[in-house]
Amino acid sequence: MSAANLWVLLGLGLAGIFLASRRRKKGIKEDFGAFIERIQLLPPPQPSPPKAPHPLTGLTFAIKELFDIEGYVTGFGNPDWRRTHEPAVRTAPVVTFVVQGGATCVGRTVMDEMAYSLYGENKHYGTPTNPAAPSRIPGGSSSGSAVAVAAELVDFALGTDTGASVRVPAAFCGILGFRPSHGVVSTIGVVPMAQSFDTVGLFARDPNILRHVGHILLQLPFMEYRQPRRIIIADDCFQVTDIPNDRTVNVVTRSTEKFLGRQVLNHISLGKYLATKVPSLKYFQNEEESRNGEGGVSALKALSSALILLQRYEFKMNHEEWINSVKPDFGPGISTRVRAALETNNENIGHCLKARDETREAINGLLKGNAAYKDKQWQRAINFYSEAIKLNGKNATYYSNRAAAYLELGSFAQAEEDCSVAIGLDKKNVKAYLRRGTAREMLGYYKEAIEDFQYALVLEPTNKAANLAANRLRKLFE
Repeated sequence: MSAANLWVLLGLGLAGIFLASRRRKKGIKEDFGAFIERIQLLPPPQPSPPKAPHPLTGLTFAIKELFDIEGYVTGFGNPDWRRTHEPAVRTAPVVTFVVQGGATCVGRTVMDEMAYSLYGENKHYGTPTNPAAPSRIPGGSSSGSAVAVAAELVDFALGTDTGASVRVPAAFCGILGFRPSHGVVSTIGVVPMAQSFDTVGLFARDPNILRHVGHILLQLPFMEYRQPRRIIIADDCFQVTDIPNDRTVNVVTRSTEKFLGRQVLNHISLGKYLATKVPSLKYFQNEEESRNGEGGVSALKALSSALILLQRYEFKMNHEEWINSVKPDFGPGISTRVRAALETNNENIGHCLKARDETREAINGLLKGNAAYKDKQWQRAINFYSEAIKLNGKNATYYSNRAAAYLELGSFAQAEEDCSVAIGLDKKNVKAYLRRGTAREMLGYYKEAIEDFQYALVLEPTNKAANLAANRLRKLFE
């Protein structure tokens, strides 16, 4: 091939790439396909000085098309739903809270039909373009809300999360997504998908905006940031996926240690914990897995089965009559899921509801486990940390905290033993050295106690408690 021909081919190739790039850019809508319609809800006037301005002043936001807005029909992601429903008579309180907080609503966003998908695709309104990866799906069902934020069309957006419909699109679009605990944010004026799981969530690019809007949604007074005392990582939940640990739980662990320190981390097997706390899961468990020592994994799978069944049942109860009456036109994936939901019977729903309630109680107990310690209920604290140690015997914090409760009850030998185990697991656990020093002092092992207090000072030179204790004991030998 001659040099001239080579240059011609190279030129044609570059021209083709340029034209393909132009066509691709033209194919992306100006709003990235995020909006179904543009509206404007303006905030109230600013209060007169010296009162502070509204906390969300100057911010814009969008909402998923299942929040009621007075005078507008709530479309629920499907034209047949929009055609067969009347305009809302009042605005959803959660939207009102945000507008009264000073933000301006500029539009309603595309969503998966009836919120029944995690892909972000919509047969009728099109699939919003993922700004982070235009050739990839944006994730759903709160797809348009996530895209509007990721494309910098708004400062934040509201969505809903029933089975990860905020968390998935936030991850796919490379932004922040916040799903509060179920029930803490009002869902009045929000079209239900499955009310046992439906939760109003939030998207933002800026963590400060996420925090300010979060205070409005949760109806909490503004407060300064406080570092968490305890973060629980359910290691076995990561192991259920096919993704290697070095790309999941190890990344989470290293990131948390970097920003918050090692001592706040608590690793547990959530499946094993739930297997002992949620007896109704036995109705959904695989007996062979349980016999083979895979009780934890079996419990997680059983819980998933129970909650999927409950979600389908609640969707059916909410929308079966309308679907049978209107016979709406659904996209292929949505149609399959809706059909499965309508075929659900209520045979095991009682067990599903019981599993839901028992799981909520178990998780609340896990998250509030140190409440007994804070309330000075020492025996309850010992019982809690004993259970936690059964689940994860390699967590230094559990042993150290149980030792603290033993100290309060005067069980100094048990406290010393627990602290020694904690130090064996974590050589940099300052609290364990302090508590073992205290226990040894009460047992009369003064020289060993001094050594513990001195080592605590090596790890943390400004620790006043260690300094005072070491000086007090040194006087005994002067």
